[in-house]
Amino acid sequence: MKQFYGKKVLVTGAASGIGRLMALAFASRGSDVIVIDLNVEGVEKVAAEIRAMGRQAWAFKLDVSRVEDIKAFHSKVRREIGRIDALVNNAGVVYGGVFEMVPIEKHLMTYAVNTAGLVAMTHAFFADILESPESHILNIASASGFVGLPFGASYSSSKWAVIGFTESIRLELQERGFDHVGVTTVCPAYISTGMFDGVRTPKLLPFLDPDIIVAKIMDGVEKNHAYVKEPFMVKSVDLLRGMLPQKLWDKAAHTLGITSSMMHWKGRSR
Repeated sequence: MKQFYGKKVLVTGAASGIGRLMALAFASRGSDVIVIDLNVEGVEKVAAEIRAMGRQAWAFKLDVSRVEDIKAFHSKVRREIGRIDALVNNAGVVYGGVFEMVPIEKHLMTYAVNTAGLVAMTHAFFADILESPESHILNIASASGFVGLPFGASYSSSKWAVIGFTESIRLELQERGFDHVGVTTVCPAYISTGMFDGVRTPKLLPFLDPDIIVAKIMDGVEKNHAYVKEPFMVKSVDLLRGMLPQKLWDKAAHTLGITSSMMHWKGRSR
């Protein structure tokens, strides 16, 4: 999407954090934005911020872990607002701690929101994206999608799935000749939004400033980058992991603090 003005953009998990900033960033470039979240009061405030910028905004409550609700929501949007041009799959949850001490319901909820919900949203709005003359799918994954993350196993693996899904869709669209559809996977290290309070960031991977990462994401959308990986170290971590013998990589991950970073997580889940 090189042209943002007048486009309709849907952002999930938009009540706070990166979702809110992404919604405002699109609006600042002239887009009209649909913001959704379980926190309806939060998205109503974000919608008010967007309207104050002179753009249209709509706020809805939606649980992306409920597939039937997503289907009904798509019908409502199509009927009342029209076709969207861009989908930002940002909604996500995280639970940290010793694997067996985290209730299985929380592990499964992580997959239901981070992975199944993202796939379901993409599936529901896929026809809109194909019909738009210039459109984009933006999926928020994580740098942990490239490495194992002890004390955050379900979160990390849910993001591995997001990376694989998004890359597969990107290549499928190319094979089908839908060159007008951009697809970007965002793989940031820890972002200081409150979700990762208590985390001890690995060496060379400090907490990212939310405003800076959003600016990088918007640049990635405009230039149709397949990936946005931040900070610099993330750009090579998957390459290093593939090049090093397993035992050497395990030692490096321990030395850098990657494998212990989530040990003291106490942030908010959403």
